[in-house]
Amino acid sequence: MSAIRLDYQRNFKPLPWLGLWVLAAALAGLVLLGSYYFDLNHRVAIWETKAEQIRHLSGDRAQMRQPVTDKSAREQILEVQHANQVLRQLSLPWDAMFNAVESSSGKTVALLSLEPNIEKGTIKISGEAKTFTAMLDYVRQLGQRDVFSNVYLQNHQVQQDDPEKPVRFSLLAAWKLAP
Repeated sequence: MSAIRLDYQRNFKPLPWLGLWVLAAALAGLVLLGSYYFDLNHRVAIWETKAEQIRHLSGDRAQMRQPVTDKSAREQILEVQHANQVLRQLSLPWDAMFNAVESSSGKTVALLSLEPNIEKGTIKISGEAKTFTAMLDYVRQLGQRDVFSNVYLQNHQVQQDDPEKPVRFSLLAAWKLAP
């Protein structure tokens, strides 16, 4: 058996210049990447300056458009007021009013129209009664309801052309609105 000879320190350098070329290429790439980085950094600075100028000009235009925003603010205020008015109308005691008007009429009075005026707090009721007494009883009964404070007969007219001679009337009642 022969001895194995291992030589770990060989003096053989096959391509010593190859490592230097790879190092030179890496350094050249590093220089190119560095110059590209500085070029991009310069472009970003230019774009940021332009963006700042645009923001500044937009801010000036926004200040020049101040009356327009005041107009839209007025429109919003009017819209909110309208919404509040609708909310007030929806929160009124409509059921109590309808129940009082219908339960007071009975069989001798036919209701023709109801015209509430929320701003004035009144309601105009038009109807037709079989007799003059039935009409007066209806007005008296409405006056006794908790929903209405003052009930006044505005006008009445006996229908002469009808064989039963009904009485058409209109009355005005003050509607007790919830605070």
